Amino acid sequence: MKSLNFDSENLALDWISFNLEGLINPRVIADRLSKHFTPHVLIDDVPWIGYHGLNKKYKVFIRQYSGSKGYWVGAKVIFSGKNASYFYELIKTKKINWNLLKFDQHTLSLSRIDLCFSRFNCFNHTTNLFDEFLIN
Repeated sequence: MKSLNFDSENLALDWISFNLEGLINPRVIADRLSKHFTPHVLIDDVPWIGYHGLNKKYKVFIRQYSGSKGYWVGAKVIFSGKNASYFYELIKTKKINWNLLKFDQHTLSLSRIDLCFSRFNCFNHTTNLFDEFLIN
């Protein structure tokens, strides 16, 4: 049986986000990720930290929840679109250190991952072939 991976199946990472439960200082994670990304930080949906001096090609969104609006306390680290693809490329090539996302007193969890499938239509493609791909 052939090995399946994102590239072999024309899949691209379109969104990946992580939860850092209990993290109350988003500046720490923003500073850590600023080597590769321009951070955009919101606290309870209000823009907070500006990294306007950084003009990196890729962005990371950090949404801090203080618990004041009934949400849990922690931060979401969000990579979307081309930013997610770049983050995945850094992971594959081992150019990013996972310790950037680790904190002793906070729980890191994968929050969401979205894949994008793009395939050119040909006359010999059928619904059955697509269904078979999804099942595999």
